Amino acid sequence: MGNYEPSGRYPDESGVSTATGEEVARSAGVVGAATLASRVLGLVRDVVLASLFAVASTDAFFVAFMIPNLFRRLVGEGSLTISFVPVFTGSLREGREEARRVFNATWTLAAIAGLVIAVLGVLFSDQLISLFAPGFALEPGKHDLAVQLLQLCFPYIAMLTLVAIAMGALNALGHFFTPAISPVLLNVCLVAGAALGVAWFDTPILVLGYAVIVAGVLQVAVQIPALARRGLTPKPVMAPGHPAIRRLGGLMLPAALGASVYQLNLLVSRFLASFQGDGAVSYLYYANRLIEFPLGVFIFALGMVGLTRFAHLAKSADRALLRQTFCSTLGMALALALPSAIGLILLRELLISQLFAWNPSVFGAEAVRSCTPVLALAALGLVPIAVSRIYVNLCVAHENTKTGARAALLSLVVNFFASLALIGPLPLASLPEPWIGWQHAIVVADLGYSGLALAASIAALVNMFYVIVATRSRYGALVDARQVFDWLRLVVASSFMALAIWMLTQRIPVDTQTASLSGVLFLFTSVAFGAGIYLLSLFVLRAPELRALLAIVRRRTSST
Repeated sequence: MGNYEPSGRYPDESGVSTATGEEVARSAGVVGAATLASRVLGLVRDVVLASLFAVASTDAFFVAFMIPNLFRRLVGEGSLTISFVPVFTGSLREGREEARRVFNATWTLAAIAGLVIAVLGVLFSDQLISLFAPGFALEPGKHDLAVQLLQLCFPYIAMLTLVAIAMGALNALGHFFTPAISPVLLNVCLVAGAALGVAWFDTPILVLGYAVIVAGVLQVAVQIPALARRGLTPKPVMAPGHPAIRRLGGLMLPAALGASVYQLNLLVSRFLASFQGDGAVSYLYYANRLIEFPLGVFIFALGMVGLTRFAHLAKSADRALLRQTFCSTLGMALALALPSAIGLILLRELLISQLFAWNPSVFGAEAVRSCTPVLALAALGLVPIAVSRIYVNLCVAHENTKTGARAALLSLVVNFFASLALIGPLPLASLPEPWIGWQHAIVVADLGYSGLALAASIAALVNMFYVIVATRSRYGALVDARQVFDWLRLVVASSFMALAIWMLTQRIPVDTQTASLSGVLFLFTSVAFGAGIYLLSLFVLRAPELRALLAIVRRRTSST
């Protein structure tokens, strides 16, 4: 696919792709199609959980699953995958045997590291829950339930570290579908586990922990055939001193922090939300899941495909083509993130009610009212997250993971202080007295857990500005004033879309307190109507991003 460089061949003898804008869009369409299936099933999963389990139980599960998920981001796809792509890309140019040796050596070390972390996580589950959700101790039985769930969920990381290596290798070889589709298995297992738990078990929520283990095994298993077809059947190889492994180790530590800033900010939010009573963690989770839908389907798909393209072009030193590909990828990210953020804000109450309020006894009108502002404030961070992802991946393609790490540290500090300032006074007995006194002194607003969503968006904005300035300082101006002016067409098109959605919702009022088939139909009609107006506006304004967006849609349609 695309143009190929004669200087490099993959282990399966296909060429090294140097695809640019539209080809990135088509590849992103493949990832997006797979991710869309996963996200839709993930949404079904969240609807099932919200309908079957009380928010106190889902609070415990979401925190328990968050902790191994955070470690997965830190040592799995957050650092291993993005660091492995440029390293493996370099080994591909040295030949079939070298690429295979680097892959097997990395796979072996990842298996060992994942197993060690999983065992330690199970052993110290009680301490981890106390660290990450100390507020659970204030609610009878909630802490112990979270500990049991964490002990079941932690082995997941041992399997996901292997998936992370497979993802990096397959993506570098131009195969994106299998790694992107594997999360579907997690969602299927959790839905099945929820149904079985409610039907057969005294503590139904615990079955979700067993479902996570089964999903991890299956996610590893589906990668093996795709790897084998490309001559990369995993075999144990101990080569910690290999130059590629040493280079990978040097990239991983800063990459872990840089790529995991979003998850780490969520950790801060859920830590503080644990003091806000039953439901706070769940409301933040459901809102963030809706934010992650466009991020996962569109932005992260573009980011992953873009990373492989940036890595090839950085190795070839073709700055002009790299700049062109970067601007095209960033433009596509903006063209997707901006209308998504506006749509989430305008349709926030309709989204929450029609997706989650099917069982009023566990998620009723009060839950809808509580969750709605969280979604609106969290959506403000969608564009900054999307832009940061593209810039950080450009740095990683140059084997520079420190820029993303510094941005992540800054973002964490901003999120921490903003959260403490916006959540309102914490309970007096929740933390040591000096800390409580200091926190009460810096409070500027009492927004409760909604303040945590706003703080995360502020932190994402700071992160974006830092990576833009740092990248420009290191690699020069990749985006000029004319390009920025061209992107203003995206703002105009999004404004037309917002006006159209607002007028539609004003003319056709819908009950947003409980879910109904008519409400779901109106929700999908509103989304489709807004998307149509947006694409039509791009066409009228002659925005070049329209062609790329249509390429994504065509590729996704042909892949499904």
